[in-house]
Amino acid sequence: MFIQIKKGRDGPATLACLRSDGTRTWGKEHPFFPVHDITHYAVESVLAFDQAFFGLIATGWSIDDFEKPGASRRMPLQAIVAEHVVGVFDRERALPEPLTALEFNEAVVASLPPAERPAFQRLTEAQLSRVRELRGALEARWYALSPGDTLEIPFPVRGAT
Repeated sequence: MFIQIKKGRDGPATLACLRSDGTRTWGKEHPFFPVHDITHYAVESVLAFDQAFFGLIATGWSIDDFEKPGASRRMPLQAIVAEHVVGVFDRERALPEPLTALEFNEAVVASLPPAERPAFQRLTEAQLSRVRELRGALEARWYALSPGDTLEIPFPVRGAT
């Protein structure tokens, strides 16, 4: 699958996913979401998640499916965990220093529903570093784009773990 995030000329960015079978899904994005989606990409790639946001899109979910009532009840545990991990990375961007692995994992566990906490596999410093590095590289590419240009990245990334 190819993920395409297009920087709007006079409006919002758009996220499009072109699946290997030729089908696609797309939607307009709030200004916050390009970097959020880049973070999803980095998390799912480094952690080899195949049943989180982009993995579900690759198997046929549309972007709009995530906003439908009851969507969270249909999501696999991996997708729920990924959303909470990405949420902590999003919050971390506002901090003066990155969180340690212990701090990061504590924040994820605190944000997860109690039933999902035991299944959460704690992230290592190395995994956190790889996610930050990949996200940083893609974020830099995103901000360097001119309006109307598109950031295109393949998913899944081979050898990212």
